[in-house]
Amino acid sequence: MNSRKKLGLTQEQVSLVIGISKKTYSHIETGRRNPSWEVAQRLEKFFGIPASELLEITDEDRK
Repeated sequence: MNSRKKLGLTQEQVSLVIGISKKTYSHIETGRRNPSWEVAQRLEKFFGIPASELLEITDEDRK
């Protein structure tokens, strides 16, 4: 999720705003876990980007 990095935000900051743990957010960001529909909607609203676009995991995200 390069959107977070482009905004200069930490995983902790995003996780606090959307109401999930930092660990859960990290797993979503790296593709180890899929978000629930509700969390995907919160991410979409927070970043202003369709969830389908947000959840495209790149090799850079896996690092």
